[in-house]
Parts: sequence; structure tokens; C-alpha cells
Amino acid sequence: MGNEGAISRRVSMWSALPTFRQSLPGILAMIVIAIFCGVPGIPFPYTAEAMLKYVDAVLPPIYTKGLFIDLLHFNYVVIGLVAGILIRNVFGVPRSWEAGLSYSGVFMNVGIIMLGSQYMLRDLVKLGPVSIILMVIMVFGGALLFTFFGRLFKLGTSLTALLSAAFSMCGVSACVAIAPMVRAKSEEVAYAIAVSVTFGFFCLFGLPFFGYLLGLTNNAFGLLAAAGVPNSNQVIATGFNFSFEAGKVAGFANIGRVVLIPLGVLFVYFMTLTDELRSTKIKIWQVVKDKFPIFILGFMVVWIGNCLHLWPQPASEAMGNVMNWFFTLCFVGLGLQTKLADMKKAGPSGILIGYGAGILRVGVCVILIFILAKAGVFVE
Repeated sequence: MGNEGAISRRVSMWSALPTFRQSLPGILAMIVIAIFCGVPGIPFPYTAEAMLKYVDAVLPPIYTKGLFIDLLHFNYVVIGLVAGILIRNVFGVPRSWEAGLSYSGVFMNVGIIMLGSQYMLRDLVKLGPVSIILMVIMVFGGALLFTFFGRLFKLGTSLTALLSAAFSMCGVSACVAIAPMVRAKSEEVAYAIAVSVTFGFFCLFGLPFFGYLLGLTNNAFGLLAAAGVPNSNQVIATGFNFSFEAGKVAGFANIGRVVLIPLGVLFVYFMTLTDELRSTKIKIWQVVKDKFPIFILGFMVVWIGNCLHLWPQPASEAMGNVMNWFFTLCFVGLGLQTKLADMKKAGPSGILIGYGAGILRVGVCVILIFILAKAGVFVE
């Protein structure tokens, strides 16, 4: 197999999506559900969030706190996700919605681009070089960990590479990026995606409780979400599930991990080389160019413009609102695409290997961040 078979050509984000007419029912459904769940910045009073606040006010307090908002930390992220998951798995999603739901990834990318308007150069300084080093360690160290587990349990080259890429970098994107390079079968790709997505689902709801239990700051938890959760949209949702500031940090820090996708994919490829794959010629620069996430450039433009004070305050606030709206649509879309039946696809071996290595990786990340937080590395 030549280069054409080993490396998939870059496909335009827009050309890979369904037409707008096909997607309109799904997009409208996400917008309506998001508004009824509670979109920040939109003054619609009859939302699920307002209802939960009312219930908290009526019910007797638990340790002086409300059940849903204070103890369970229900916010627009959790409400949108839960609403989407319930609709998908209880009532079902009409086939006409499916095309529109594929735009949730686009909404996330637009939200990340707008995220640049919320940061100044001092915010990068706050995170410091330690956070960059942590991202590098978690990407390449995670790849080594999953490669070891894959060989230990004799998963095979393709599946080992897919799981290593999915858990170490950005879940579905990294998995799809490396699939043609390791000649993965379509069922192996679906298997690896199911394992990483369902693991990220548990992280989304479980990690914030660990964050509160450990008393992590917003910066520390944002880095934990970025380093520990496999998929980018789940990273950002996990951060916002903890707090708005943690969500911003998670999105900012996750960019460092996304940028590492080309190098991470190459690293996993060479770590899992077999005699069959050694016969395939890979052009390193071509891989880096094809796999680099273009939306990062948009984030950099907006962020640099904000650092240089090119955007007046009203424009910066408007971009912040746009960020919230697109992230909310992404979270609702993520819930509407979450099939609880996918957990069955992972199977017992997937749970053992994927979840076991994933939990170990997150555990190491929690320990590192907790130690750094106690040492005062993460300032607010």
C-alpha cells in the first residue's frame, strides 16, 4: 500500500458535512432544546434550570444547600447533556435530526475560536510552563501506557494504536486520524470510539465530584479535565460542569493537546510498528500538515487580537456570548448522540483494557495536579 492508502487526504470540514437543508431539522431541534434547558445570555424565563432553582427553593435545604444546583451542580452543561441523553435513549431521535447533529463538532470548534476572546497573555502566564509539560506528559505517557496494555493483552497492532490515540489525544479525531495509517478495520474504529466516548461520559459526571472533594481550584480542575478526558467536546463539558472558569481553562489547555495530534499520531504509529507496517512509507511532514487542526488558527487570531486590544469591550462580550451559545448547542448535540447501548459495544475486554488504562491514566493525572495545586503552582 502506498502513501495514498496510508494517509487519508484532508477533507474540508464543510464538504464532509450534510447539506444545510438536510441538517436544518436537527439544528433547529438542538436550538429549541438548548433554549428550554437554559442558554446563558438569553432571557428566556421558562427553562429547566429555572425550574430546578425553584424546586431547590421549595424543598428543605440539605446541609444548608439546594439539592440540584448546589449539591448536584446542575447547570446548563449538565441539563443540556441530560436532556439530550434522555431524549435519545428514552424517546428516540427522529432520523431527520441525525444529519443536523453532526454539526455539533462544528459548534464546538466555533466555540473554541470564540474562546480566544476571553483570554489575555497573562492567562497563559498563569497556567505557566508546568501545564504545557503536563499536557506533553499525558499525551505521550498515555500513548506508552496504552501501547503496553495492548501488547500485554495481545489486542493487535491496529486496535492498540486506535485506543492509544483515542485516549491520549482527542478521542474520535485522533482515532480517525490514525486509522488509515495502521490499516484499521471499520469495526475496530467503531470499537475504539465506543470505548473512549463512554469512558469520557463517566469522566464528565464523575471528575467534577473528585474536583470538589479534593478542593481543586478552577485552573487546576481545568487542566485535569484537559489532560484526563479523552474527547475534546467532553473535555470542555467536564470543565464547565465544574465551573465557568474551569471550563474556559479546560478549553484553553485542551488546545495544547489538540496541537499535539500530528506528533502524537506519529508517535503512536512508530510505537506500534509491525513488519507489515514497516513496508509502508510515511511522509512525516505530510502527516503533520494533513492532521493539524485548522480551527486552532482561528483561536490564535482571536486570542492575539484580544491580547493586542483590537476588540472593543462590547465586541469581546459579544464573542463571549457566541462562545456560550455554540458550546451549549454542542453539549445538547453531544447528549442527543450519546447512545447508552454503545457501552455494550465495548464488551468486557474493552471495559477491562480501555477503562482500566484510562482510570490509571486519570489517577496519575489527579495525583500530579493535586500535588502541584498544593504546592501553589496553579494561581487563580
